[in-house]
Amino acid sequence: MSDTATMIWRCPTCHGSLGVIDTNLRCESCQAHYPVIDGIPDLRVALDCWIDLDEDRKRAREAADRVERDGLEASIHHIFRSSRGMDERKAGYRTRQVLAGVGKCQSQCSDWLRPALEADGVILEIGCGPGQMMAAAASLGHEITGIDVSMEWLVIARHLAEHYGGSPKLAAGFAERLPLADNSVAAIVSLDVIEHVGDQDAYVSDLRRVLKPGGFFALSTPNRFSLSPEPHVNVWGVGYLPRPLQARYVKLVRNQPYTFTRLLSVWETKRLFSGARGFDARVVFPAIPEHELSGFTSSRKRLALIYNWLVGIPLTKLFLPFFGAYYRVWGNIKN
Repeated sequence: MSDTATMIWRCPTCHGSLGVIDTNLRCESCQAHYPVIDGIPDLRVALDCWIDLDEDRKRAREAADRVERDGLEASIHHIFRSSRGMDERKAGYRTRQVLAGVGKCQSQCSDWLRPALEADGVILEIGCGPGQMMAAAASLGHEITGIDVSMEWLVIARHLAEHYGGSPKLAAGFAERLPLADNSVAAIVSLDVIEHVGDQDAYVSDLRRVLKPGGFFALSTPNRFSLSPEPHVNVWGVGYLPRPLQARYVKLVRNQPYTFTRLLSVWETKRLFSGARGFDARVVFPAIPEHELSGFTSSRKRLALIYNWLVGIPLTKLFLPFFGAYYRVWGNIKN
């Protein structure tokens, strides 16, 4: 790992500077050690999480070897089959989704995320996953720094971004314990992440900590109170139930666990951002993009077109927090 790559990262515990010791990183303040896998520092700390960190590190090393041996697409497919336990059909579908996602992210980069790419300084993506947004930005001549809880996906993200001409700085880390210095980031993009964060208050507070005054932020998340099925388990009505009943309901209907997912209503999100202070945040319910409609069934597409029509009616916007599919939160840090 180069000195340039380590300069941006900080100890997630004390935010001290990191130095290179053999093949690992060490905090110069608290002396904590952090491993480096395939050139990517593991700056995760001991937090309750859906992922087993030791197993993830093992899979990341295997993914690095597999990409070199079998190529990127085969490696993504293997992750869905092996790590995520999907059958062949679903793994193939999700693999195609990942690869097609670069084009979808290019559309967002040219639309509502344009202020992030135009920011002067570090552009950070929290929850970068397999790297579609970084690849899209690279194809447009921009570099995004990425953090994700999964080291395995970060290995894929590096190779995907490199395929599009990028050379991103990456680190494994938690969204609520960002391994970055105060006021060090010009823009943050974090799509479909906040609902999976264990401590959502800490997540928003850390966004505020690392963003520079005037810095831009852009988030998206499914709406808790949505007439659409809960997207992670495909079950209707989950968000309208009291939180203690949600996991039991999903278990009853789908016979699967509902953990490490906590969808927020618009009002809950607004409380989080007002509590952290310093945010000039706006909430918007966008129409469902055309490129997403192409993958819908005919009946679902008809419903989506009706929804898009409703989103455009000014009076309807007052009621979208009660039934809208998903929303965006974006704005700037107050100077």
